[in-house]
Amino acid sequence: MSSPSVIEYFILALLLSAALAALVLGLRRYGRRIGQGRAGPPPAAGRSFAGRAFNAHSFVRRALLAERLWKRPVAGLAHALLLGGAVVAIVGHASFALSFVGVDVYAGWFGTVVMRWARELAGLAMLSGAAFFLLRRLGRLPRLVEGGERKGFVAMEVLLLVTVVAGFVTEAFRLAALPTPPAGEFVGSALAAGLAGLDAASLAWGETLMWWGHGLLGVSFIALIAYTPLSHMLLGPANSALARPRPGIQLAPIDFDADEDSLRLGATRLTELPRKSLLDLSACLGCGRCQEVCPAAQTGKALSPKKVMLTCAEYLEQGRADDAQLIDEVGSEAIFDCTTCAACVEECPVSNSPAEIILEFRRNLVMDRSEMPDTLALANRNLEARGHPFAGTSANPDDWCKGLDIPLFEAGKTEYLLWLGCAVTYEERAQEVARAMVRILEAAGVSYGVLGEARCTGDPAKMAGNEIQFVDMAQDNIEAFGERGIRKVITMCAHCFNSFDRYYPELGADWVTIPHSVLIEELIAQGRLQVARDDAELITFHDPCYLARHNGIVEEPRKVLSALGTLIEMPRSRKDSMCCGAGGCNYWSAGNSGSARINDVRTREALDTGAGKIATSCSFCLLMLGSSASREGPERKVFDVAELVAERILPAAGR
Repeated sequence: MSSPSVIEYFILALLLSAALAALVLGLRRYGRRIGQGRAGPPPAAGRSFAGRAFNAHSFVRRALLAERLWKRPVAGLAHALLLGGAVVAIVGHASFALSFVGVDVYAGWFGTVVMRWARELAGLAMLSGAAFFLLRRLGRLPRLVEGGERKGFVAMEVLLLVTVVAGFVTEAFRLAALPTPPAGEFVGSALAAGLAGLDAASLAWGETLMWWGHGLLGVSFIALIAYTPLSHMLLGPANSALARPRPGIQLAPIDFDADEDSLRLGATRLTELPRKSLLDLSACLGCGRCQEVCPAAQTGKALSPKKVMLTCAEYLEQGRADDAQLIDEVGSEAIFDCTTCAACVEECPVSNSPAEIILEFRRNLVMDRSEMPDTLALANRNLEARGHPFAGTSANPDDWCKGLDIPLFEAGKTEYLLWLGCAVTYEERAQEVARAMVRILEAAGVSYGVLGEARCTGDPAKMAGNEIQFVDMAQDNIEAFGERGIRKVITMCAHCFNSFDRYYPELGADWVTIPHSVLIEELIAQGRLQVARDDAELITFHDPCYLARHNGIVEEPRKVLSALGTLIEMPRSRKDSMCCGAGGCNYWSAGNSGSARINDVRTREALDTGAGKIATSCSFCLLMLGSSASREGPERKVFDVAELVAERILPAAGR
């Protein structure tokens, strides 16, 4: 039996070159599609084709280490087996080129370790991984089929399986002709035993046919990658490499000074989305992980982030990037169902941000079409007329400080501004958080003061899609802070913190903002605040989306609560926490659509821990969870971190 000739290798190399050319052309097609989107401003660290700088940290953790895939260990293992096996197989096959310069690739340690043991194990790994994904597709796993599917996975998985099997059979024909097959090629040797009755000519013809079959199947697989959903193998890492360093949602600023032809109030078609969003659509594989964690989707509401992504991706693939019907097909109900919790962003294994696409559509509905739910429209009218989104509240702006001697902020004398925000100012229950925070600051000897008037950051306007109103409110606050010389701000609302820290600097703000739970943790760690601990008290903590997922703040409030009692975690916690349902201005919506209220579902999760107290560190989370808990009985169950700390301050900690 003779090995494949130089001519055969040369022909296969030409076919491989053609396959790689097809792959490159397919990727260029994606590049042209993505290029139809809006170009963003040049990033500080250099420009990329999608208006983003290279993010090495994200690339290593999400693309190379597949960090998010391992949230589901079995799927993570299957991906690792498939990718790892493919890398080893490529190295092994590429090594055959050394044979043409007189190197015996089957000799020495390389032949034993790589060409025998490693290639066998790599083939088995690829078979295991591909079989897992094929069976999962054929088994119609709900998250893969609900909300639509990307077609082509099954065909490519079958093609990969057949290619690997053909490789083993080729090996078996080669080994069957040897007097003593090498022990390292254990799969091929086992298959070769079944060929023992064939003569040398039959073995030679069998090897030739299988060699060509294996080669042509492999070449075909490579050529088809960019034309099937498996393109995510390349687009996903590219997308992760262009992810923002900061977690959560980051809406692009709107240039209101642009001329009428250039001004874009959100998006109604794909060409009005940023290029990175179009890359998101191209990289999306329709795995449904976003849908599984979306609080709206999981409570039976109209929104399915997966469906939004697949609908948009279909428009992109069909050459309908400039079709304004897209926003109507997505649907306004679904668009306004989004709570902006960023669970979809945190969960996506290829670094997509469905929420940012949804919010661009929301911006257009609100600012261009003046279309929004009635309750949301009322909140927006209140923002414009009163400077806050509340109507018919039982509290007045000064009620929270009755009986307290609260200092006003004095430029050059006061260190911190204690920012109240709209919820603390106008909701009676949230006012107790402010009173508790005052006790803490005074006990720790912190220099603080408040403004003389009630203000809102404008976050409800921004997340409702009313960027115009947000910018007006933000600029007023920035001017007021500048006049007073405010350099440090304490917030008691996660939404206030996110607006101040993420969006205000784009408009010229230059102060430092600290969430109250973070400051409390610092005061305890420094010994400026001493609290009594009760090991018997069981506390569970609800992570506000705008602290945990949007800003990575998860440990500080836990350290505070651990200083008070025994912390019990909910099944979904930290960055995987479930939303309370208030975000995206949904606090003011009716919340009756779907099969359940989001806050009711989350509160039940908290109560099921058996903890006597539910803690949080956001005013809106407090109000949403407290409302649900009240329906379980008259006993108060939900508290802000500051309230629990204020109850436990030791007298010795006073000034």
